[in-house]
Amino acid sequence: VGEKHAAEPDDAELVSLSKRLVENAVLKAVQQYLEETQNKTRQTDGSPVKTEEAASSSKNESDNNS
Repeated sequence: VGEKHAAEPDDAELVSLSKRLVENAVLKAVQQYLEETQNKTRQTDGSPVKTEEAASSSKNESDNNS
């Protein structure tokens, strides 16, 4: 009676899938932000923004790894 059907994923699988969805959404948002800010820096010579982007992107990578 307590058997699980193959169509019903267990809690651990749901948590794993949820984490992956969130990570993908965050990565897409960061990539979109970086693309938009890079487009702005090309229009207005803003070198400091580029170094700031590099710092924020490396910070995001370390956050994702933990």
